Amino acid sequence: MRLETTNLSLGGCYIQLIMALSLGARVQVTLWLGGYPVVIQGCVVTRHPQFGNGIMFLDFEGEGEQLLNRYLHAIIT
Repeated sequence: MRLETTNLSLGGCYIQLIMALSLGARVQVTLWLGGYPVVIQGCVVTRHPQFGNGIMFLDFEGEGEQLLNRYLHAIIT
């Protein structure tokens, strides 16, 4: 699925979708940051029907955590 994210942080994000995922569901998230894919394993921690889900990041592949950290640092400074 291609989704819109909000409230992105090193710990997770919120995804907007009408059919919310079940609490506890494991997901693989790929964020495209500056043309680079950041692949993350996560878990659904909040569920709001017809709005979306909160996703907690559990594990980053490769240098994903460093790429996300640099991206977040660049947009807040």
